Amino acid sequence: MRRQLEGRVEVVEASRERYAALESLLSGARWKRRLRAQPGALDAVLRHEAAFHEAMERIQHRARVDGWPVHSPVLAMSRDVWMLRSRLEALVRKRLDELAPVSGAPSLVEELTRLDRLVSEAIPLEPIPGEVRLLEGDTADAAFALRLYVSIIGALALGPAAHRLGGEPLAFALLSLLVANIVHGVLRSGRYWLTSKRLVWRPYTGEPVQLSLRSITEDGLRTSFLGVRVLGERKLFIQDSAQGHLLAVLLELRRHPLLDSARTERLADVLCYEVTFKGMALPGGASDRGYAVLRPGYVAFLPGNRGTQALRAITGSRSSPKVRAGEIPHVIEQLRYLSSEAEFDACVQRAVAAAGGVRWSAWDSRYDASAPVWKEIRLEAQTPGSGQGSLSGKVGWSLQAEAVRLLADWPKR
Repeated sequence: MRRQLEGRVEVVEASRERYAALESLLSGARWKRRLRAQPGALDAVLRHEAAFHEAMERIQHRARVDGWPVHSPVLAMSRDVWMLRSRLEALVRKRLDELAPVSGAPSLVEELTRLDRLVSEAIPLEPIPGEVRLLEGDTADAAFALRLYVSIIGALALGPAAHRLGGEPLAFALLSLLVANIVHGVLRSGRYWLTSKRLVWRPYTGEPVQLSLRSITEDGLRTSFLGVRVLGERKLFIQDSAQGHLLAVLLELRRHPLLDSARTERLADVLCYEVTFKGMALPGGASDRGYAVLRPGYVAFLPGNRGTQALRAITGSRSSPKVRAGEIPHVIEQLRYLSSEAEFDACVQRAVAAAGGVRWSAWDSRYDASAPVWKEIRLEAQTPGSGQGSLSGKVGWSLQAEAVRLLADWPKR
């Protein structure tokens, strides 16, 4: 049989050795470190897969033509190797699922290639050329607070019962378990930062992970009170109860092609500040409190309770996370990175129309210059066509020079 198959039995036997070697590397807790140390094991499997399949097809064909017994040594060996390969395929899929979303039918070659890329890719921790760091956070404080809260509640609820049932040993064991819960939460914490191109996660114990914003799937953002889960070319869970929701909103905005060719410097002549709208009813139950976007030629009002509609109008996506009132200025801040003023103004116009806000031209409005901008900025509609109403708000000391400059050419009362 070996002579008739002209070396194909030896090809299958060699594949068995390669499969066994790779299976050994991928087993255990430190499989990524072992795989990086011996990249040749994975490459060898990929290089010889085509030859292995050709050899297996030839063996099966010859067995059918010549009527070989099922228990012949060659067929028994080929079945054993195929079972080993199937086991390796399942292990590769399991390891890949730890790192990234997995779907579709298993394919050893495709999944090995993808696993190799994810494990061996270099992750620059500092911004690369053409990249801007937009948001960063540290989850240690949130994780410690959450675990401490859960542990205290658990101790108060279970401590007396444990002492009655098992005495001091059981109570001590429970206390040790709760302390371990806190320590585990802190050790699994880390720092993260969002740039204009990617999300980077650097845990305090473990390896850094990066995720391209363009790879985030349509339903790849899921928020909860614990943080945000992101699905793309990698899987990430950022446990930040403080600003996890804001991170999700910025990811939703930044993952769309709208900001793909964005600049690294922000657009000038834009000021976003909190205001109150008075004088007329807004459509659709929009709030009279929100944010004004002040430009040299116009002012736009976005109601605070319609941020979600504004974001959906900007991105064109219906799966956007809910935008809280305080997150609207962050959305406007990201739009300042658009490639032109015309694009920025068009996005603001779409947001105003979808949110039920108002937009007044500078020449259809007037500015009450009697009060300093840090005390009050009052803008009023001047013509009936613009609707009767006023916007009142103020800016902090750091923004007053910018506000005075933008309002310099506005008609004054």
